[in-house]
Amino acid sequence: MPAEAAEPVMIPPDLWRRPEMLDALKKRNIGQVFRLIRQYAGVSQTRIGIAVNLSQGKVSEIMRGTAQVTALDVFERIADGLHMPDPARLALGLAPSPSPLIEAASSRRAIPPRDGMPASQLLSVEGVVIGPRPTDDLWDVDLLTLAWVVGRLDARMDRRTMLLLAAGMTAETAASIADPWERLSRALKGPQMLDDDTIERLEARTIGFHRLEYVMPARAIYQGLTTHINELSTLLQSGPPERYRRRLAATAGEAATLASWIAWDLKQPAQSASFERVAALAAEESGHRVIQACTYAYRSYAVTGPEAVEHIRRAQQFLPAEGDDATRAWLLAREAEELAALGDGQAVELLQRAEDAHTRARPHRERAWTRFLDAGRMAAFQLSTYVRLGDEQHVTEAGRAALAALGQDEDQKRVSVVYTDIAQAQLQLGDVTEGVAYARRALEAAQRTESTWGMQHLAKVEKALAARPDHAARELLGDIRATRRALGPSPA
Repeated sequence: MPAEAAEPVMIPPDLWRRPEMLDALKKRNIGQVFRLIRQYAGVSQTRIGIAVNLSQGKVSEIMRGTAQVTALDVFERIADGLHMPDPARLALGLAPSPSPLIEAASSRRAIPPRDGMPASQLLSVEGVVIGPRPTDDLWDVDLLTLAWVVGRLDARMDRRTMLLLAAGMTAETAASIADPWERLSRALKGPQMLDDDTIERLEARTIGFHRLEYVMPARAIYQGLTTHINELSTLLQSGPPERYRRRLAATAGEAATLASWIAWDLKQPAQSASFERVAALAAEESGHRVIQACTYAYRSYAVTGPEAVEHIRRAQQFLPAEGDDATRAWLLAREAEELAALGDGQAVELLQRAEDAHTRARPHRERAWTRFLDAGRMAAFQLSTYVRLGDEQHVTEAGRAALAALGQDEDQKRVSVVYTDIAQAQLQLGDVTEGVAYARRALEAAQRTESTWGMQHLAKVEKALAARPDHAARELLGDIRATRRALGPSPA
C-alpha cells in the first residue's frame, strides 16, 4: 500500500459548509459527498476507503452511483471516519459526535442569590454558558429553531423523528422560518412589541428543549437552552404587561429547571445550583409553585436512599390540591422506587397511587416537563420498583411491559435505565448470560447519549458483575468502568 494511502484524511473545514456539500448530506447522497471530497480535498478513493472502512472498489461504486449507502451504521462509520463536524452530522441525520466538554471560561460567574429580588432581575445567565461560542457557529440558531418545531409537535417524539428534523435545520431552512424570529427580535426591542403569538412560540420552544433532552446528549443542547433563557430574561427585564409577565416567568422557570438538570449532567454543580435559584424565583413570580416540584424531582436523581426520598417529599409540598396529575404521578412513582430500594413495602401502595394519578393525567397538556410520562415510562417505574423489592413475579410482568413499550428509535436514556433494571433482575435470578446481555445494551445506550443518569443507574449492576468470575461479566465491568472514567466523576 502506498505510504500516502495510510495518511489520515484531512478535509478543509470550509468544505463541510459549502452549499453543495450540505445539499448532498441532507439527501444522504454519499456518492456526491465522496466526489466533493475528491474534488476539493484531493483525497484518493483508497484513502477514503481506509478512513471509512470500505474497499476502494466499493468507494468507486458509490461515487459512480452503482451502489448506495442506506444502513445507519455505515452512515455513522463514514461520519466518524471523515471526522465530520456536528453541523454536517446533523445534516446527514446523525447525532452530534461525542467530544470532551469544553472547560468553562475563567470569567464565568454563578448567578448570585438575592432573596426578595424579582426573578426578572436574576434570569440573565450570561457567563454561565460552558465555553465560548464562535460567531459562525450555527448551533444556537438551528437548535433554537429545532426546539420550537419539536415543541409544537403533538406526535410522539422519538430519536428518528428528532434526527429527521435536525437534518432539515440547516442555516438555509432555519432562515426560511423567519416569522417567529422576526417577531421575537421586535419584542426584544420593547415590551410594546410583545403579542400572544410570540409568547406561545417561546412556550413551545421551552417544551421542545424538554423533549430534545430525552434524545440528545446534554452538551448538545445546553448552550442553545441558555440562549433561550437569556432571551426570556431580556423580555422580563423590559417591563412587559402583566398579562405576559407571569407567562414569561413561568416559561423561564420551566426552562431553568431543565438547565439545572442538564448542568448537573455536565458535571457543573455550581451552575446547576444557580439555575435552581432562578427556577425558584421564577416559580414565585409566576405563581406556579409546581415548578419547584420539578426542580426537587430532578434533584432526587442525583442522590440515593433517604436523601432522595427527602427531595421527592419536598417536591410534593409544591403540588396543588388538585390538578398537575402528571407531575403527581411522576413524584409518587419516584418515591415508590426509592422506598423499594430501602426495602419499604409501602412502595407497592405508592406505585398504585401513581398509576391512579397517571390515569387522570394529561402529560402532553400539563407542563413542559411532563411529556415524558407515557405508559412506557410508567412501566419502567413499575419494573424499577419490583426489581428493588425482589418481587420476581411482578418483575417478569413489568419487564415484558417495559420492553414492549420500547421502540427501535426510543428515547435512549430511558432504554439505558430499562435495560439496566432488566439486567439487575436477570442477575438476581441467576441468569448471568441474559443479565450481561441487557447490561451491555444499557451501557451502549448510556454511551450514545453520554447520560450521567444512565451511568449512575448502571452502578446498581456493577456489584453483581464484580462477584462473577465469568469472562463476559468481567469484560463488561471493565467497559463500564472505562466509560465512567471517560465521562468523568459523578457530580452527586
